[in-house]
Amino acid sequence: MRSLGNVDNQDAAEKLVAYLLTEGISTQVETTEESEQIEIWVRDEDQLPTARQIYDEFRHHPSDPKYAAAVSRARRLLKEQQKQREKAASNVRRMQHRSAPGPVLGRQQTTPVTILLLVVSLAVFVLTNFGEGGPPDSLAAKLIDGLRFVSLSDYEAAQGNPAASLLRGEVWRAVTPIFLHWSLFHLAMNMFMLWSFGRLMERMLGTPTFAGMVLLMAVFPNLLQGLAPSWLHGSPMFGGMSGVLFGLFGYVWIRSKLDPWFGVRIPFPFVVLLVGMLVGGLLGMFPGLQLAHLCHLGGLIIGMAWAVLSVRSS
Repeated sequence: MRSLGNVDNQDAAEKLVAYLLTEGISTQVETTEESEQIEIWVRDEDQLPTARQIYDEFRHHPSDPKYAAAVSRARRLLKEQQKQREKAASNVRRMQHRSAPGPVLGRQQTTPVTILLLVVSLAVFVLTNFGEGGPPDSLAAKLIDGLRFVSLSDYEAAQGNPAASLLRGEVWRAVTPIFLHWSLFHLAMNMFMLWSFGRLMERMLGTPTFAGMVLLMAVFPNLLQGLAPSWLHGSPMFGGMSGVLFGLFGYVWIRSKLDPWFGVRIPFPFVVLLVGMLVGGLLGMFPGLQLAHLCHLGGLIIGMAWAVLSVRSS
């Protein structure tokens, strides 16, 4: 995202932002308490040259009727039922300081759920002997058996029923596999994505909503992965945060496509990488990698669905 320039008042910002939107250019508008001027950012850097031409024209002829007329057209493009000035001003965000270009929703600065997920995952990794377990009576082995989708004893006693532990009332097992990681690389990749996506989403959505999202993105993918038959890549012996992370990816990906004001976009190569990894895994193209492909699929479905519902309810 790149800065386009400043305008002197909110009315001018509304007209310019609306006109840019009708030209297919998505923007973000920010003000600070230290300055009365309003700064306009262009989200897609490739559109910056065109946006600068429009900006220069606007500065020389700000009273041109086409800018005022663009406000109502912008409302129709965004399909919202708000008054003219409210809609054009919906992208103006006030803040005390700006840490980085991006959506400034200002709901909170702390991210307790993200930090808790990260800390618990790191602690479990250490206590499970870095995912390698140990003798059956060791703490590492007992912790893995207590957190996995089904305990080995229940699985064997039930003659391979993956739901055996759940049927005994151990419902936490629908969630706790997200804290199990089998190698340092596995942990590092998941924690990096959690730190990147999780903090951003928790700040934007608020902790209660984010916590509910994470819970759903853990339970549904884990049940899908754990209960599906092996010929569909199902297995109860899995672990990792990837279902949640694919869910957060799916939410940001689809929300940014449906909501021009969302302000966060995922680079196309990253989309290709994750979707390609998911499709390739489901097609059996990576036989040497032990990945929970159905967890990835389940998380992606939940994230995409949540994004669609969020846009429709806004």
